Amino acid sequence: MADTKKTSEKTNVCDRWNIRHFSASQINMMIQNMPCWIVQNLYKVKTVPNLPMVGGTVAERAIEFGLINSDASLEDCIEVARKEFNSRTALMGFSQQAKEGKLDDIIGYGSARKSYPGMIATAIKALRPYGVPSETQAKIETWLPGVPVPIIGYKDFSYDEHGLDVDLKTTGRMPKDMSLSHQLQGAIYWRASNNRSQRFCYTTKSEARVLELDTYYAEQAIDRATAAIYTLMHMLERCEAVDDLTKLVIPNWDDFYWSPTTKAKGMEVWDENYKQALAEFV
Repeated sequence: MADTKKTSEKTNVCDRWNIRHFSASQINMMIQNMPCWIVQNLYKVKTVPNLPMVGGTVAERAIEFGLINSDASLEDCIEVARKEFNSRTALMGFSQQAKEGKLDDIIGYGSARKSYPGMIATAIKALRPYGVPSETQAKIETWLPGVPVPIIGYKDFSYDEHGLDVDLKTTGRMPKDMSLSHQLQGAIYWRASNNRSQRFCYTTKSEARVLELDTYYAEQAIDRATAAIYTLMHMLERCEAVDDLTKLVIPNWDDFYWSPTTKAKGMEVWDENYKQALAEFV
């Protein structure tokens, strides 16, 4: 009976705060920048994509095109990227120099002084040996113990023939190991996919590398994700309004999670908290 009561209380907390699901990216944000999570998910302030985010999305679309269409040439994939990039950045206010540099990272660049193949070429070279994906952007849903709402996500490339999934990560610098945040994301997909192998394809403008998530680290990551949500729910249980919650955490304005829109709202909120604290304690 006690367990039923606890579950009901947790459900009521999520209902009261209108939380219908979580995602791996949300959980990672909670762990690394709870104030930004509050601004995005409770104040409902949308983030503004920066140029690396736009570039990553464009590269992924072109790479997906090249994997689904196994006979497509590299030039075909580059043309997809070029059109997508120009469309997405046309009204975003980025400088022409910055746009040209990012597009070169995606499609490659060659001159007498320097050259590199680009993210599309490196990723397609790494992933075409797997064959044509059986599915792309497949929705997953799983549940964590004691968490009253589902965890939802989307897998980049599924390969049923090999019993594995691959997530694409565009990056400026090749990592030596899989980060804890990527382990958490892979663990969510691992759990949702009945323990299928989870791999990450890291691609830079010069090279690509595929890393596989070890099940030991997947299990640890599931524990971290669950603990993060429990911590949030404990905090929400003790608060009546979003303003109450903001008084329990301190923002780091240098963190990469902030966009101009979310940072502006965050500074407004925590500046008011600071004024109230001065009036009360000083």
